[in-house]
Amino acid sequence: MEHKNLKSFGIPVGFFLLGVVFLIIGANGRQNAVSFSKPNNAVSWSTSDSLIKAFTIIPMIIGISFFLLFVSTFTISFYNWQKGFERSR
Repeated sequence: MEHKNLKSFGIPVGFFLLGVVFLIIGANGRQNAVSFSKPNNAVSWSTSDSLIKAFTIIPMIIGISFFLLFVSTFTISFYNWQKGFERSR
């Protein structure tokens, strides 16, 4: 029974890890935008500011959304785990 209750924390942990990954991607948005916009065999090029913002802000928003999902699903899982723990007493 205890293993089943702890198994319900897998989804919140998954949301947490996805949030961390997207925040790391967003933190490296400038480098990702520059490497994405570079043409093959180009010596010089320019990367627009809007592309840099898109590669930075959008992953950050997605990462924060995953953190909010983590908090809500963890709260529900923790509540159900505590409710099951009280029943077993």
